[in-house]
Amino acid sequence: MNTNQISSNYRHIELVEWSENLTIQTNSTTSKPTAGNLQSIFEDDLKKYFSLCGLARSKSANQELSGTADSKLFKTRVSLEKSIYHTFDSAPFDTDTKIYFVLSNNFFGNSKKQGVSLRLPLESCEPTKLCGNACYAHDVLDATPASLIRGALNGWLAKTFEYGTKELQNKIINKLTPHANTAIRNAKKELKNLPKGFKRRAYIRFSHVGEIVNYPNFANALAKLVLYESNSEVDCVVYTRHKNAKKLDPSLWVINFTLDPVSHKRLKLAPDSARIVYSAFGGNISDIADVNFLEHHRHSHSQVNSGKGRICPATEPETVIRTCDACHCNRCFTKEK
Repeated sequence: MNTNQISSNYRHIELVEWSENLTIQTNSTTSKPTAGNLQSIFEDDLKKYFSLCGLARSKSANQELSGTADSKLFKTRVSLEKSIYHTFDSAPFDTDTKIYFVLSNNFFGNSKKQGVSLRLPLESCEPTKLCGNACYAHDVLDATPASLIRGALNGWLAKTFEYGTKELQNKIINKLTPHANTAIRNAKKELKNLPKGFKRRAYIRFSHVGEIVNYPNFANALAKLVLYESNSEVDCVVYTRHKNAKKLDPSLWVINFTLDPVSHKRLKLAPDSARIVYSAFGGNISDIADVNFLEHHRHSHSQVNSGKGRICPATEPETVIRTCDACHCNRCFTKEK
């Protein structure tokens, strides 16, 4: 082992030890708890989490250290999200001011692969033994400080709505209306760039990261807002593993309930209106699902190793452009099963 390898291993050991010792904390601040200020407060830990993700996904690093890092990802991210949440929530500003801080930046996001979508904290998820650390929330842009803070702040707003008074809920929805309209416009713009010969309805994905179903009252109110403001021209699509899935109003949602090889028991949690989809870790597909996703974490796609079933074309190993539109597929975004 050369000097560079020894130095790299030492840094990686320190990184793993940091993740093992990380605790949830509430930092006091008299500064305005904006996204930028929160990033400054947690800058060191946020950078270390990003590096931990890089180590976990690395093929060139010591594979024992890489595997250990991988096992720490979900817990580490949730600890950071909770620290950001508690720091923001305890800041000496009233609720109206905090709502203003959350919504001073875009509430919805947009990406080439996911389209218009909403980011929430990974803490809102109920992961299986397979998906928690393998989640693409730990990959590249989704693991950056800005992404993590945006999810934590959106989660604060969702939780504030969920347990707030009717008056507070109405206030939040009114504040979210311009954000919803921006998302609606962006969702419709996507239709102008569809491949020749392919047509679909506009949609917004809930959630790109995290589980909006963790906040079912907020989820239904937000979907109702999107449908109202878009004259029902933009659909609300959700992928969920959550036990609250049956609390979603089926008239408002296209619901994709996700199983994987270790979570078949969750099938009983799926609403009658839901499409069953499957995270086929290890290439193990299932015919109980309408669509199987050949998982593509660690920058590679699985081959089919066992089972029978329909496979998402965007996750086929031979697919070059891995977007739904490029594959002329909108199966997951319609209510028809």
